[in-house]
Amino acid sequence: MKLFIVDDEKAVRDYIVSLPAWNRLGCTIVGQAADGWEAYETICRAKDKRPDVLITDIRMPSMDGIELTRRILDVCPDMKVIFLTAHGEYEYAKQAVKLGVVDFITKPFHENELVDRVQWIRDHRLDRRRPDWVQQEAWIQSLLTMPHREMPGSLDLPNTLNQPVIFFFIEIDNSGLLDDLGKPFTNLTLREFIADVMTSFPHTYWSALAHSGLYLVLFMSPSATKEQSVHEAMEVARKILGAIGESCGFSISIGISDLLPSVTELRRGREEAKKCLEYRMLIGRNSIVAYSAMLLMQEQKREQSEMNRSELSDLLRRGEQEPLSDYLRSKSRTFMMEGISKTRIQEACMEMVETAGQILHSFGIQPSPEETIAVRKDVLSYTILSDLMAFMESFLKNTASQISAVRQNTPIHYIDATMNFIERRYMEDITLQMLAEELFVNYSYLSRLIKKETGRNFSDVLWEHRINIAKEKLSTTSMKHYEVAYAVGFKDAAHFSQLFKKMTGKTPSEYKG
Repeated sequence: MKLFIVDDEKAVRDYIVSLPAWNRLGCTIVGQAADGWEAYETICRAKDKRPDVLITDIRMPSMDGIELTRRILDVCPDMKVIFLTAHGEYEYAKQAVKLGVVDFITKPFHENELVDRVQWIRDHRLDRRRPDWVQQEAWIQSLLTMPHREMPGSLDLPNTLNQPVIFFFIEIDNSGLLDDLGKPFTNLTLREFIADVMTSFPHTYWSALAHSGLYLVLFMSPSATKEQSVHEAMEVARKILGAIGESCGFSISIGISDLLPSVTELRRGREEAKKCLEYRMLIGRNSIVAYSAMLLMQEQKREQSEMNRSELSDLLRRGEQEPLSDYLRSKSRTFMMEGISKTRIQEACMEMVETAGQILHSFGIQPSPEETIAVRKDVLSYTILSDLMAFMESFLKNTASQISAVRQNTPIHYIDATMNFIERRYMEDITLQMLAEELFVNYSYLSRLIKKETGRNFSDVLWEHRINIAKEKLSTTSMKHYEVAYAVGFKDAAHFSQLFKKMTGKTPSEYKG
């Protein structure tokens, strides 16, 4: 394969020309030039020795690389062009696509990077028909920036508008750091790799350059289910990830949207795919995150948060201080094992403060605004986890102490005592009179209080608890229904059966199955 080198820096030209790898690849340097105009004239004159690959700088005197490429491809449309530049601007890459440039390499570059690209062109690219990337760029960018009803007819959109699609955001990991690390990236290289991968799939696809990677629109079969489409999209993503590997000198992660009814929903698809990539911070490089999986992770996170809030609420409502120490130790271990950031730890502690405030309010305790602000300020001031947890333990125990004091003088205390009494002695022949005597409270007052707070009489609460225990025994033991009746405190098996059916809709035998 014949190569032509263009750069206004002689040292760069000499370096490229002298690379020993060209002999190994069977490549010949047929010419070099210091600017675009000199290169254009030399190539046009050498009709019998025109190069297969033009390697050119972009910023040069007389004629820059973009104008050179535009003119050369008019004369030699099959020539492959690689851009070299010290400037990694996104706009250059977009112009390169429109011109049909096969790669865009930023200086300083590594020898292997340039050699590998030339070898790739030699092995895979010379005879392959290139997709109409310019047209695809126009379609995707228009669909992402304007409503369908406002699109100009000049776009000449194909008859796939109503075909379901899945949107991929294929982003280069840590793209902003690659130049500093001496590993400049090119999304044109990424596009070439993906074009190669897609030849093994039957799907129609479009692609467009993004600032830090590539957008890929995958057209799915209208007859496929959503599950089938998502599964196929994951297969494509895995194949792309496997093909990239370490070949490009960088890694990628892929965000995959939900199944979209048509390309007119591309803006929604891009937002979904971008949200997926936010999880890369936790998952790491080479991540593939589908929107449906992300929603599941978010739901699990919400459920866990609700469980934590519910557990803390129960502890505070009981007004017991010691269990709060175990609760906070467990939270602290979770923070350390998951490597959660300072901000996320502070957010979790703020949620605890908010929960404590809600419980205090339910007991008629209203901290002053100054107290609330002071607590929040303290939470944000700590930078050491152990110190923050010690503060939270003191704060929550103080909250529990306030609640305990209120409970001793409110109806809630008597209701809790009633439930505790029933749980301890439901097997016995207990009465409300026995409970009143145990609590040293007036029988009539306790009866009215239970009715007011629960909406039921003491006997109804007792029977409901006994029936719930009976349901558990019927489901988990081999006991006969009459044995269960006596075990849960009923003296009459017939009365038990009658009450059981009234409360569950089934007889004990039917329930046991």
